[in-house]
Amino acid sequence: MKRMLSNNLGSLARWTLWTFLFVYSCNAPCLAQNPGSSRKIVVHILDGNGNPTAARVRVTAEDSVYIAPEGHTIDFPITETGGDIGKGGDVMLDNNRRFAYVENSFNIILPENKVIRFELVKGYVYSFLDTSINVSSSTGDIYLQLRKWFAFPVGQSWYSGDVHTHSIDSATALLEMKAEDVNVCNILISDFTDDQNSFRGAPEPISDSLHIVYLNQEFRQDELGHINLLNLKKLIQPVKPIREDEYPLNMEAMDATHAQGGHVSWAHFASYPALEGPLAIVLKKVDAVELLCNIDPFNEPIFVPDVVPDLRMNSGLRLWYRLLNCGLKVPATAGTDKMNNWVTVGANRVYASIKGQFDYQKWIGALNRGETFVTNSPMLFCTVDGKSAGAEISTSKNKAVKIVAEVYSQLPINRLEIVVNGEVIAQRIVQKDERHAKLEIEYTAGKSAWIAARAHQLNGEDTRKGVSFAKRRDVGGGPAFFNKYYGTLRPETPFAHTSPIYVVVNKQPIRSKADADYFIQYLQNSIQWLQRSGRFPSSEAKKEVLAAFRKGIQAYKDLGK
Repeated sequence: MKRMLSNNLGSLARWTLWTFLFVYSCNAPCLAQNPGSSRKIVVHILDGNGNPTAARVRVTAEDSVYIAPEGHTIDFPITETGGDIGKGGDVMLDNNRRFAYVENSFNIILPENKVIRFELVKGYVYSFLDTSINVSSSTGDIYLQLRKWFAFPVGQSWYSGDVHTHSIDSATALLEMKAEDVNVCNILISDFTDDQNSFRGAPEPISDSLHIVYLNQEFRQDELGHINLLNLKKLIQPVKPIREDEYPLNMEAMDATHAQGGHVSWAHFASYPALEGPLAIVLKKVDAVELLCNIDPFNEPIFVPDVVPDLRMNSGLRLWYRLLNCGLKVPATAGTDKMNNWVTVGANRVYASIKGQFDYQKWIGALNRGETFVTNSPMLFCTVDGKSAGAEISTSKNKAVKIVAEVYSQLPINRLEIVVNGEVIAQRIVQKDERHAKLEIEYTAGKSAWIAARAHQLNGEDTRKGVSFAKRRDVGGGPAFFNKYYGTLRPETPFAHTSPIYVVVNKQPIRSKADADYFIQYLQNSIQWLQRSGRFPSSEAKKEVLAAFRKGIQAYKDLGK
């Protein structure tokens, strides 16, 4: 006997495509028909083409009690800093929603004569599957089929990655990548991790043609800031112990990374621009800023806040806009800073556009060129006269360009916006039932400008309910709708942003004296902090650091002319 059941998605029906659950009965021996009986069932997970695939799975009984697949535990421990090493690939989302990572199929003991709910999640382009089955003695193998609700435009190849994870072993990373539909996972060795001896300076052998695991490095100093060093051939020393002095500057590690063909991104920039961020960026040591990581980018920085001028008026997003306004080409990237099993790999991710066959070097090259968009669920695209993120367009004054922004989202968003030189010049209100929105305008640039698109869900309703976007989820941040399905360190709402397209008018550079002056004040505040509280191994080291910051001030003065 063969039955077909449709999903019961409840309030999510308008946000997910209907998928189908195929339940096949076999001639397995019948068990006793009583409320206490149970049986082992094999559950198969299929993609839209009917091929076995990995996914994140939650199985619950009528009373919402979690039922763990074989090889997983019902009440698995919540790690604080241990990543997922030895934890079996499980994750905890808001409201005690436990999921298990499985590949292709799994065994599970299910009670008979009970309605069992299956929830499956697989990244951002597959529909959520949420359906229930009444398990009986005749229920045989169960087949759950996932289907894509979104496909990238024909001729475009986008590959996603998490630039920032910790303390997860390669095998578990690969399983979670497959289940979350992530192509690249960078596991960062650092002063608080114990995996230094695992570094090989190349993709992990466990990688396959569509999923690349690479052990790289996060280089840190608490006040100067944190940087992600990718595509390393050798680690930057010292890896341990944690650096206490504000010397040497992180820029020394950036130079050493670039010398070996590596990529540098400023880690969790929105929450932690720190003392050295604007300095390293103006001196062109940074290839990208990790815009989406660790905190909602509309929030103000929460680390070393005393050096950020007009803190309450300058979110991490606004600081990035100010840097772009100075004519600094710093594209956006994204990562999770995963350090525990509250966080899902790729919950914050960067998509890079690649031509030809996918590999790690091409992916890094696309990051460097800014051919990217960052997202925690929406698929977002922007073109200017047909050119996409990272491109530069030369034009003459008063000549109009055509800007097209387009977003697709399974989770609810309500804003699609076009941003020029940090200001929203056009927006589209996205209605509750819309999964796709498009905004198309003609724009005349009176001066050189950077242009990008962003899409997001306003978080006012969450804030009114007491959600704190500055607190970690595991220490009181509160439940947000987004975190019902994806795990991030702090609460988030759906958000996406493209890297800029640069429109150069009459060969004049992008410049903003007001924003250059802002960063002059920022670096002056940093100097005052260093003079007052800085720790240095010698007076000569202190002089060297202060001289570097004064050089940065002069660089911003030159940009403000």
